Amino acid sequence: MMTKSTSEPVWTKERALTLAALIGCLSIYGITISLFTPLLSLILEARGVSSTLIGGLAMAAPAGIIIGSFAVPWSLRKLEGRSLLLGGVAFEIVLIFALMNTQSIIAWFAIRFLGGLVGSVLFVVTETWIIEITPRVHHGRVMGFYNTTLALSFALGPLMLSVTGTQGTLPFLVGIGLMVLAGLPLLSAGRYVPASSDNPSFGVVSFAFVAPLLALACFVVAFKELATTSLMPVYGLRIGMSESSATLMLFFGAAGGASLQFPIGWAADHFNPRKVLVACALAGLVGAAVWPFVVGVPFLLWTTLFLWWGVFAGIYTVAMILAGQWFKGVELATAMGAFGVFWGVGAFVGPMVGGASMDLWNPYGLPLTLVIVAGLFFVISLFTRFYGLPKI
Repeated sequence: MMTKSTSEPVWTKERALTLAALIGCLSIYGITISLFTPLLSLILEARGVSSTLIGGLAMAAPAGIIIGSFAVPWSLRKLEGRSLLLGGVAFEIVLIFALMNTQSIIAWFAIRFLGGLVGSVLFVVTETWIIEITPRVHHGRVMGFYNTTLALSFALGPLMLSVTGTQGTLPFLVGIGLMVLAGLPLLSAGRYVPASSDNPSFGVVSFAFVAPLLALACFVVAFKELATTSLMPVYGLRIGMSESSATLMLFFGAAGGASLQFPIGWAADHFNPRKVLVACALAGLVGAAVWPFVVGVPFLLWTTLFLWWGVFAGIYTVAMILAGQWFKGVELATAMGAFGVFWGVGAFVGPMVGGASMDLWNPYGLPLTLVIVAGLFFVISLFTRFYGLPKI
């Protein structure tokens, strides 16, 4: 059965089942990502490794995402989408097994880089497929629901880590089991090729000139996501928190991301997306400035992280909605590939800058860096000229 987008403004059973399979696969993969990023950081921290090197390892996967995202739109013109996804899941299982069986930091860098390549396939193909089969009038709510389930999966990873601990092979075996589960929903999905296979009128890099606000949104969200995921537990340990409490900071933050994406998507469907994006950007700035000052009061800390992380993540949700309105077919796949590249650049730079800033001002360089990045995006989001349809 072949799945293609049409102008039909209603749901069909095929669309609904395929959407459920895609979201199920990527959500389980999200648990795996959020399990291994803090796991490896905490293992290296226990070894006495510098936060700069810890941040460097976190950069390896985004580097792979950057490289892989250039190739995925081309791959979708040559290969069928479901086959790409199943191949990516199988390769990720092999990588986790390799990660479990070596303690070499150099090998970890190579494995994490290859994991980023796999991630670019899973994310770009899945997100392009989801947007194409979703009726346009429901883009906001579907993108919100998708990002809610994905963010929930990111919350479950750190929570699972607080149960498995960081010692031994158990967390690695759990990751392998999760990837097996991630592949199962794809067996019920149809085959997929983009609705239009014409050569796109822009490339992955030139997308930044076509839709600069969307490119910057991906960069900023990824910068914050990877900097906090990889370094916030280290920040917590250095101010005297227990390992469990430090990882729980990630859980409450990611739980906010899971809870707030559907309301943000609903708001973007019913109100001006520009106003929704500006509100998310402002909340990102305020939250980044506040959470370090409430870190000693658990209730205030958990609440602040819940709201800040959730609304900040809404920037990406609104960006996906705008991409779905502006592009289709291979151009949409190219736009999603560009999302992957600029997300990868942000995720690559975030841990590096965050780790170096913590070495320079231990540990308060991390929250200061997040304030600067969030503030920059808020200022740029105020310019209305970035919200027009792209001129290609």
